[in-house]
Amino acid sequence: MARIGPNWVICGDGAELRRMWGVRSAWQRAPWYRGLRINPYKDNAFSTLDDQVHEKLRAKLAPGYGGKDVDNLHQLIDEQVASFVSLIERKYLSTKTEFKPVDLARKVQYFTLDVISSLAFGKEFGFLAADKDMFGYIKTTESTLTTLLVVALVPWLLSILQSPRLKWLIPDARKMVGIGTVMDLAEAAVAERYGDKPVVKRDMLGSFVAHGLSKEEAEGETVVQIIAGSDTSATAIRSTLLFVMTSPLVYGRLQAEIDAGIRDGRISAPITDAEARNLPYLQAVIREGLRMWPPATAVLPKISDKDQVVCGVRIPAGTNVAWSTWSIMRNKETFGDDADLFRPERWFDIPADRQRLMEQTVMMEFASGSRWECLGKTVAQIELNKTFVELLRRFDFTLLDPANPWNSFNAAVFIQSDMNVVVTRRSPQQ
Repeated sequence: MARIGPNWVICGDGAELRRMWGVRSAWQRAPWYRGLRINPYKDNAFSTLDDQVHEKLRAKLAPGYGGKDVDNLHQLIDEQVASFVSLIERKYLSTKTEFKPVDLARKVQYFTLDVISSLAFGKEFGFLAADKDMFGYIKTTESTLTTLLVVALVPWLLSILQSPRLKWLIPDARKMVGIGTVMDLAEAAVAERYGDKPVVKRDMLGSFVAHGLSKEEAEGETVVQIIAGSDTSATAIRSTLLFVMTSPLVYGRLQAEIDAGIRDGRISAPITDAEARNLPYLQAVIREGLRMWPPATAVLPKISDKDQVVCGVRIPAGTNVAWSTWSIMRNKETFGDDADLFRPERWFDIPADRQRLMEQTVMMEFASGSRWECLGKTVAQIELNKTFVELLRRFDFTLLDPANPWNSFNAAVFIQSDMNVVVTRRSPQQ
């Protein structure tokens, strides 16, 4: 544990943090979270500090996020995977006579945005079909992330800006290209679900309505859903593919497992989530990818109104205790002396208690087991399970410049671009 600022410490002990995040813990969300409001005057499930409000919101949101109330959840994801594959086949396959490098970072984000919008509203935004940043959404969100972080880290700044006299200082999100369009789309989708003759659909928004979410709450939560549900999944896919492409032995072993599964009839077309969960090397690659490059690295501070002891040190009441994602995921006591290396084999032939510890630690990226567990965890896992298999069964991927594989900027979530890749078609049963 280390002090990183006035009234701030950061903790790299996974066991201590899991205790702090526990359901019956005395620790609460710190004011930092309020800086993550999309509407500066209204909380959402991610920004609220009140545990009771948070629990009530989760109860209304969880069935939709978990897929229980969504018709054809897996099919909707399959359709977007197929659209992703189709985009590559139509425009970005290199051959002996044609050289067509692709910025895979951008295309992956198109994919995750279309997935979450199709699940949320029953209709995708159309990033993949258009092969462009629809309504400038990505450009706008990337440019505003750092502003959100500043407000989160300086919560008194939000209090000042919320003054009626200073309201004019806050940019109107509805007038911002990209985010404003998403807010308009969300508002229109929400509006048709309420009123005298509401439209009833079994999508995520329909589930939220059915479980009692108010119209105002639904407008806020759907926008948060799009932002939070696309960036992190995109980073997980990009970073894992990067590690696979730069690890020839891993690449070969993963494709061999996929090929064997296809030959043996254990992998359908498209692969099911259940089939993917029964591919041990794929699961090891996914866990290792999440461990080596955690998709979200926000400090997520917690506070207590009483003095506490953390890592054997007395922490005064009101102190922000952040978590150090990177150090926890690369802890040598948990993952071995080679924890800084991408090595999926570490997940095999280990004692059951070590397996559980490693699993618990990686799943902290989703805040698993805590009262703040990521609502989108189920959808994210399905995306990862399907995407890697459907891409690697068809294509070979080669980095154009292995020494400079991408541009990656950490703003609590990652802004990544210029992941230039050459894609070629694999021979059948290669």
